[in-house]
Amino acid sequence: MMFFPGRICVVFRKGPLGFLLQEPSKEARRIKDEPTQQDKSVAMREDLVRQNALIVVRQRGGDASDRTEVLGDYILQFGKYKGKSFRWLLENDVGYTMYLIKNLQKEEASGICMSEGHGKDSLQSFINYALSFGEIQSLLAYEASGVGVAAASSEDDQLVGFGSRAKSTWKEIWDGRADGYADFILGKSCVPGTRMCKLQQYLRKRQESATDSTSAEHASRAPAKPLGRLSY
Repeated sequence: MMFFPGRICVVFRKGPLGFLLQEPSKEARRIKDEPTQQDKSVAMREDLVRQNALIVVRQRGGDASDRTEVLGDYILQFGKYKGKSFRWLLENDVGYTMYLIKNLQKEEASGICMSEGHGKDSLQSFINYALSFGEIQSLLAYEASGVGVAAASSEDDQLVGFGSRAKSTWKEIWDGRADGYADFILGKSCVPGTRMCKLQQYLRKRQESATDSTSAEHASRAPAKPLGRLSY
């Protein structure tokens, strides 16, 4: 068996219970929130991206015959993380990865191609790379199964699962909204599919429901309009 001293493997960020963390890392969040950090250059051809990746792998003593390792050093040619490697995206923003996979699956299911070009080639290569990992496959299967998405108990009992309020339930966040945390979540820009995004959707539903109930209550308390004089 050959030894490759420079071989690099993906290191997924995981929570205390071993689940993949879907929210972006600090570095990813900084790039996302600061447009000047984003690469706006013209997308490169796939063959050039591959050549550059092979050079990087060979220079560090990696396994150039390992397709997955080489793909890890492909540089993204699309989106807000353009210029970062495929491996970097998996390690720093699984939530965005899931969003990309689901979006492409919907596009393919509809039979409508939303875009073409080098950026689209890069997207398809990245998704093939991401789907080669059991962790991503398991997460997709988990979300598709509906497990943990409010079955027997209800959405109220779902745990936040991130940040300082990780062990609080969604209902506790709603009921304690006077502390400002619910407003903080509602005001955030979230990546689709992340825990924060799901909590945000729940809070918006509760907010809309509360608004509707208040409107209905006010309507019921409104004085009845006097009947006009009948004419015969």
